[in-house]
Amino acid sequence: MLPDRERHWPWVMAGYIVLFAVIAAATAYVYDMVAAPNRPVVIRLAVVMIVCVLLVRIRGHFRGDPRWDRPSSFEAALARQRVAPKLDPAFVKLREELASAHQSRSYFDKALWPRLRALAQSRGTAGITMPQERSWVGRGPSFRAIAGLIDRIAGRGAES
Repeated sequence: MLPDRERHWPWVMAGYIVLFAVIAAATAYVYDMVAAPNRPVVIRLAVVMIVCVLLVRIRGHFRGDPRWDRPSSFEAALARQRVAPKLDPAFVKLREELASAHQSRSYFDKALWPRLRALAQSRGTAGITMPQERSWVGRGPSFRAIAGLIDRIAGRGAES
């Protein structure tokens, strides 16, 4: 995401154009109203106003604006840090095993399938079948197929 300076510069530029147009219109009006000897003073005052506005803007740019600067290391230390979520180690291990079974058919055949069969026998669910091999050689079953097996073991899915 762009910093505030880079996002808002078109609007800042448009604001300055409008300000300069208003100053020019006011100068033209006053220029027509004053006597001839005072007309150079009106032009000089308008130029001084424009130069002052530009100098204030340039000074603010080079001086820096604390709203746009990155916080110092002291200020960053005061900000609350996000707490990393703590996951149950058994959940993390199961997630890694499912990812490995999805990536490798041999891991699924040798590690996860025997465990799923044992779980099905302990729950009294008979007749679960090993998922078919995918079209990609060496890849394990899809997550959808593994989820279907687990649903059938848990008794939530329909037999296919």
